[in-house]
Amino acid sequence: MFVIVSKNNNSIHREPNKKAWARTSYKNEAAAKAGITRTLKYYAKAIAQVHEVIANGEKEYMAPMHNAYRDATDPALGRTYCGEKSNYMIMSKEDYDLIEPMVEKTNMMTGKKFMEPINTPHYLSASSETFWSR
Repeated sequence: MFVIVSKNNNSIHREPNKKAWARTSYKNEAAAKAGITRTLKYYAKAIAQVHEVIANGEKEYMAPMHNAYRDATDPALGRTYCGEKSNYMIMSKEDYDLIEPMVEKTNMMTGKKFMEPINTPHYLSASSETFWSR
């Protein structure tokens, strides 16, 4: 199994056009490379769509993919790297498990700091209300 890793923070990348519950692992390296290509095409399509809307004399936020456009172009959001091929690398799942970064969070109930893997879903983190309201 292979994963796409974002070089920006070493987290596992999820393709923007995939559903939230879809897997982030791929059966082989070629499939992961195809995932990177789909991601780059997604952001390129969003940029082209916004430019077309602007050329038609409308506001940029009228484009259906405006949020993806902002992800790829707005420096204030801090995600301008997402449309660049150099930001992604492919690793085997086993290799990634050895280097997965930990982040410090605060337990919502006790206020104590704790460490958890960067890819922990929000609903499984003790730092979220969702975790405590099951």
